[in-house]
Amino acid sequence: MVLGRRDKLSTMVPFHWSAEAPPGLNEVEWAEELGAKWEGDELVTYDYPTLTDLLEYYEKDEYLPDND
Repeated sequence: MVLGRRDKLSTMVPFHWSAEAPPGLNEVEWAEELGAKWEGDELVTYDYPTLTDLLEYYEKDEYLPDND
């Protein structure tokens, strides 16, 4: 599922979220922390249910990343 795309034509807004991006996801870095990956100019996830579950934890301040 495509969450967003880089826009190489606009220097004012270099990134746009897609309609499929979950509400509340507003930081590219958090999308990456929650498992999204860049494939070319598209930010994608292949496990949307897990990404949205982790985002819900994050929004409740319950998310603790495991850096090990």
